[in-house]
Amino acid sequence: MTRAIIVDCLGRVKGKRLSTVDVIGAGPRSVAGVLEKHKVYVYIKPIEEFLRLKHKVRTYDMLLLSAMSTDKQAVMMAIKYWKKYGKGPIILGGPIVFGYYSLKELEFNVAVYGEAEKTLDELLELGLKDAELPSLDELANVKGVVFKRKGEIVFTGRRDFLKRNVLNQYKPSTRSITGYEQYWAYRVYVEVVRGCSNFHRPLIVTKEKGGCKECSACFKGSMLERLTCPLNVPPGCGYCSVPALYGPSRSRNPEAIIEEIKDMIRYGVTRIVLSASDILDYGRDVLVEPAPLTDPKHPPPNIEWLRKLFNGIFNIDEVSKNEVHVFLENTKASLVNETTAKLLGEYFKGSPIHIGCETGSINHAILIGRPSTPKDVIEATKLLRKYGLKPYVYFIHGLPGQNIETVKKTLEVMDILGKYVEKFTVYKFTPIPGTAFEKYPSPPSAKVDRLSRAIVEEARKMNMKFKKQLVGKTVTAVIVNPYAKNTEYNVAYTLPHGPVILVKNARRYYGFKALVKISNVISDRLVMGEVVKVLSNVRLRALKRK
Repeated sequence: MTRAIIVDCLGRVKGKRLSTVDVIGAGPRSVAGVLEKHKVYVYIKPIEEFLRLKHKVRTYDMLLLSAMSTDKQAVMMAIKYWKKYGKGPIILGGPIVFGYYSLKELEFNVAVYGEAEKTLDELLELGLKDAELPSLDELANVKGVVFKRKGEIVFTGRRDFLKRNVLNQYKPSTRSITGYEQYWAYRVYVEVVRGCSNFHRPLIVTKEKGGCKECSACFKGSMLERLTCPLNVPPGCGYCSVPALYGPSRSRNPEAIIEEIKDMIRYGVTRIVLSASDILDYGRDVLVEPAPLTDPKHPPPNIEWLRKLFNGIFNIDEVSKNEVHVFLENTKASLVNETTAKLLGEYFKGSPIHIGCETGSINHAILIGRPSTPKDVIEATKLLRKYGLKPYVYFIHGLPGQNIETVKKTLEVMDILGKYVEKFTVYKFTPIPGTAFEKYPSPPSAKVDRLSRAIVEEARKMNMKFKKQLVGKTVTAVIVNPYAKNTEYNVAYTLPHGPVILVKNARRYYGFKALVKISNVISDRLVMGEVVKVLSNVRLRALKRK
């Protein structure tokens, strides 16, 4: 049997995660599921663990890499390591391939563009299932691949986005989750919705292309008309590649999601995230079929499908007993109302949920392609908090169009939101290949740019305030590896999700779920705590089921 290893480079940048260390994305498992369907034995390793395998690498016949555009250095490290210890085809996938024209320096054999399933099916049938590369002529006839011919990059053209019924024919791997060393403590993402329903275009880009044609298709057109723009501006928020790379929102069948979660629990997973660009898109695509779901506001959420999914999940014994925590990834303000907030609170009270705001200026929000205004975000956050959820709100500094007025508005909105949110998450704008903003320059850091610094410092100040409110409180957490910067402490992850905790002299509690009392705030990201009661050994439970 052919043996393949998938190396997860996602978010690793230079070979290790710089933040959100406890995240396991859904993409590599989706790829592993296709390989397993073709009787290929597959193993997943994050790059930091892969780089410790040494001669064990020789036991694998081919290397697959999953990465984002910012992870190029990590990919180069993995390829170099593979060539030193192993041999066989090198297959590249993930958002990094969206910028295929910049992959010339990477030593790969084939790269898969966009959704991997159908393309990988074809490649495996052409010999890859036996670790044999198809010929260049054969590759040229496969849609959605990138390869090199005589040193030049060849792209065969993008494949049509998978229809919902086709997407649901594929089953992500669950067995491969065990390749992550501490999967029993990490947030494991289960894909619920693929793609995004926001097919607005960022008007700041249309202005620079000679002006919007004012066809209004992306705002008022039919679902089908919204797919294309006469100026060829990629859809969605200008900084995000999801709609352009993965298409309109499509929902996985509730039965498949529920079964996948059950399988994860059997392997010992304790934290599961329902992955979607907007959980409230779930089932909306069913309401507009056969048209694609390209409107972020209409039709309203499919309450029947949402409730069916949530009921099925919370009827799982371990979930109902709170032994396993299932929570949400994202929602958009455009679909949050009294009914939907109440529904989410009914099932996910006390859990975090992320919601994008990015800028406090209404005009700026429209210019960058946002599906909702800052005012919408404020109202949505109030409702989510009202029904017991813990909103985490995103902002981005250094965006195209940022100026003193937009920053002033952003600080005002942050001040209002401070009464309702649990945390602000602030990112620096990064131009991503294939997005509407790909040709914009990378902005200076917040240390250099005073406007960006104002946003970052405000978020840090408010996050410190939120963290200080936790001092003296007791939370449930899973204790994992020693803290890299000071091994006297162990890291603990709050359940279902919350601040990262450092616990002193806790090595004997490695792998245990425990009650931890917060004693001090170290930074806007870290708190300190002490174990007051040990609850269970989640690591041992996972090892018994592995």
